[in-house]
Amino acid sequence: MDLPDRQDLFAAGRRYVKAQPNTRINPAVIDVAGSDINLMLGSASLMGEQITASWAKCIRGLFVSTAIGSQLDQVVYERFGITRLPANAASDDLRLARPTFAAGGGTVPAGTRVTTASGSIFALATDVVFGATDLVRPLVSSVAALVGSSQNVPENTLTAFVDQPFDASITVTNPEGAAGGTEQESDAAFRGRALSFFLTLRRGILAAIQFGATTVPGVAVATAFDIVNPGTALPAGAVQLIIGDANGNASSLMEQQVTNQMLQYRAGGIPVYVSGGLLFFQQVVYRLAFQTGVDTTAASEAVRATAVAFSQFLRPGQSLLESDLTAAARAVPGVIVQADSVVVPVGDVVPTVNQQIIRVRPQDVSFV
Repeated sequence: MDLPDRQDLFAAGRRYVKAQPNTRINPAVIDVAGSDINLMLGSASLMGEQITASWAKCIRGLFVSTAIGSQLDQVVYERFGITRLPANAASDDLRLARPTFAAGGGTVPAGTRVTTASGSIFALATDVVFGATDLVRPLVSSVAALVGSSQNVPENTLTAFVDQPFDASITVTNPEGAAGGTEQESDAAFRGRALSFFLTLRRGILAAIQFGATTVPGVAVATAFDIVNPGTALPAGAVQLIIGDANGNASSLMEQQVTNQMLQYRAGGIPVYVSGGLLFFQQVVYRLAFQTGVDTTAASEAVRATAVAFSQFLRPGQSLLESDLTAAARAVPGVIVQADSVVVPVGDVVPTVNQQIIRVRPQDVSFV
């Protein structure tokens, strides 16, 4: 929707005046330049246009796709916690050498400046130490004195010292061109980076891999864990992903679909091995009491169904807690649950391996 400009607001004022009954103002005078009513409506419409423009600027700053300048900085930081990249100084590796070691040992200190023929100046980031017989030293980092892409100088152009080293015969050059010099991130680049924030958020970590698996139809539970090197327990650069449906089962088609989906969630170069889990069916025995007037048969069946339903949410490698079985019984109206209402299992049931999926079937629940 287009916002009203001065002409629209003036027209609205004209319609208002003409719509008033018994007014002493001749409506024709509204469009007479310099008349009192013309000046009044004109100034009011101009102020209204300025108010509309200010409101539009505020609204524009609420959205990443429309905000510009400082408004873009603010909305991106508030929503994503990231800031605009500042202008950056270029850096380059320099090689220092000398034809003879007649001057003996010495140090070219950090901060020593070198320059190109066009005047771009770089400073050594660390000391360069020449031993008594050293002719060539390893490459040393240098940083441009000015920020910006103009300082990304080509190779073999940093060839002169601004600050004379201890040995006047030492020469300098840059075998590779400088890199990393940039201007402050533009609105367009900053906006594009901000809008891609959620597309890459938490990808590659175990939680993201598990979530990605559950986006495949039929997959209800998933657990991802690092494959580790024996003895050191350090990650071996691969991930094992165990999947299952609500009953803990998995087909080869599901496994292949999850494998395909992992291209959107795994870290680059890290394989994810997808497989079904090892089902373990846990027996559950309840000792329950009931409130007066409660249909004990129906209530017992409700407890059975609740325990079965709860177990369907257990992921591979996740424990079945005795307290959760107690809570499942307590959730049924009319059931009196005591501290010893869960007879079996005695305590929490902990999977023996990460691949194990604990499930409770209707036939696994009984009452005493």
